[in-house]
Amino acid sequence: MPAPSHHSVIVVGAGPVGLTLAAELGTRGVDTLVLEQNRGTTDNPRCNTTNARSMEYFRRLGVADAIRRAGLPLDHATDVVYCTTLTSWELTRFRFSSAQQILDGSAPELAEWPTPEPQHRISQIFLEPILEEHVRGYRSVAIARGHRVVGVVERGETVEVRVEADGVETVLTADYFVGCDGGASTTRRAIGARLEGDSRAAENRLSIYFRSAELAREFAAAERPGWMYWWYGPHLKGSFVQLDGAGLYLCHARVPEGVAPEDLDEDEVLRAALGREMELEKIQVVRWTPRRLVADRFRDGRILLAGDAAHLWLPLGGFGMNTGIADAVGLGWRLAALLAGWGGPELLTAYEVERRSVGEATSRAALKIDRDMATIARDPALHGDDAEGARLRAEVGALIAEIDRQQWHSQGVQFGSRYAGSPGIVADPASGRGAIDRIDRYEPTVTAGSRFPHVWLPDGRSVFDLLGRDFTLVRAHGDVDPFVDAAARLGVPLTVLDLDGTSLPGEPSRLVLVRPDMYVGWSGDTAPSDVDGLFRALAGTRQAGPRISSAAS
Repeated sequence: MPAPSHHSVIVVGAGPVGLTLAAELGTRGVDTLVLEQNRGTTDNPRCNTTNARSMEYFRRLGVADAIRRAGLPLDHATDVVYCTTLTSWELTRFRFSSAQQILDGSAPELAEWPTPEPQHRISQIFLEPILEEHVRGYRSVAIARGHRVVGVVERGETVEVRVEADGVETVLTADYFVGCDGGASTTRRAIGARLEGDSRAAENRLSIYFRSAELAREFAAAERPGWMYWWYGPHLKGSFVQLDGAGLYLCHARVPEGVAPEDLDEDEVLRAALGREMELEKIQVVRWTPRRLVADRFRDGRILLAGDAAHLWLPLGGFGMNTGIADAVGLGWRLAALLAGWGGPELLTAYEVERRSVGEATSRAALKIDRDMATIARDPALHGDDAEGARLRAEVGALIAEIDRQQWHSQGVQFGSRYAGSPGIVADPASGRGAIDRIDRYEPTVTAGSRFPHVWLPDGRSVFDLLGRDFTLVRAHGDVDPFVDAAARLGVPLTVLDLDGTSLPGEPSRLVLVRPDMYVGWSGDTAPSDVDGLFRALAGTRQAGPRISSAAS
């Protein structure tokens, strides 16, 4: 068991969410211990997209470049292809660039997407080792594998954690404890939180992780192999992912209604997806039920939840893991602020309010994608080698291109999620808009509660690269002295960034106060009358009372 026995923060779970949280704490020098029951990183290729918002966060942590260079070969396109089988008719495709095109600046996505870091296709089996190596570089963070948390309880201002390793149980203590321990979370049960929503949101699934040199040769001979394939057979349908571009694959299938998952044969699924028999080696077969569940609370005192411990839903659009990564970023700076003394208890209230609302909205977005596509391509005549089959395939392809574009151009989910009614922002009364307006639409704005928008600066850098580690006051025009003085009085770390004539997209504001998670905490043309009150609100130290008024927000 790692010494000492007390840590500022203990995190259980060394998946992408737990490791991102550890990195956020590590970059702020917070004493952190990560406990993980598995001896090594995951061998389950569950999550295969790191979305643009997560890549923006990884850019801030200095690990985005390493992530983008991993996964598929650098020159491999990341198209999403719809087909009857992988070796027969193509219905349509969404074209996306290779990682090399992103890195050398030639990718169309860099002009089409309002971000310096477009989404990246990388399986969790390759992402986790990169994150772990990065986290081990922080002197204040330790990772202990082979350690299983068997109990957690808050006692006053300390959390007691019972840990079992090699048959020996030990008690550790922490100031704060975060459960990033997945859908079967021990932490969630310990605080009595309940998952609410749909325990079965769609047809059961069967997933097969396999390798095949024969299929690799097929792809090598193809003109432009894709990254993901959605296949529509006469009786079965599902999706298919290239994991490394060299022979590792993941195939999903919907289990037809009325069929027990254990009765669906994995070899039948592979024949339906591939279109014929191929030599292959099955590595892992998993049968599972899609759900849409969000915990009724994300915390109990000093014990908190993040990632799958707090929310579970269909793995569509890459929303699941990436929502958990945003949980980790939103929680990391808050825990650091509390431990440093400049943050107050309202920070954790704001975390729960914000992440529950976005989690609920994101879960419904994932379910909408699944239901919108559920009845497409079911006519058996689609597979006919005749004029009618060709007509149907063209018709279905056009329909898919229209309907499922939302899944692959999900800017509204990735950039457009908003925090409304949270104690963690200072804004005029909420307009009544939801956390997410549309899956595929994003309008840049500096309204409080919104993602701070990206803009390229004249020297070629992103404005994100100049934001401070903690709060940043971005000035187009106006007096910053009231903010600087108030932050100094209250001990709130503040960086001032002058844009020097560069305009931010969205509603014009001369002053924008950006939180450490790159959300707008406040914006306006002039400082509010009570700047100390503004910082107390954003730092979670405000006493109960009226909200701070804002000149514009």
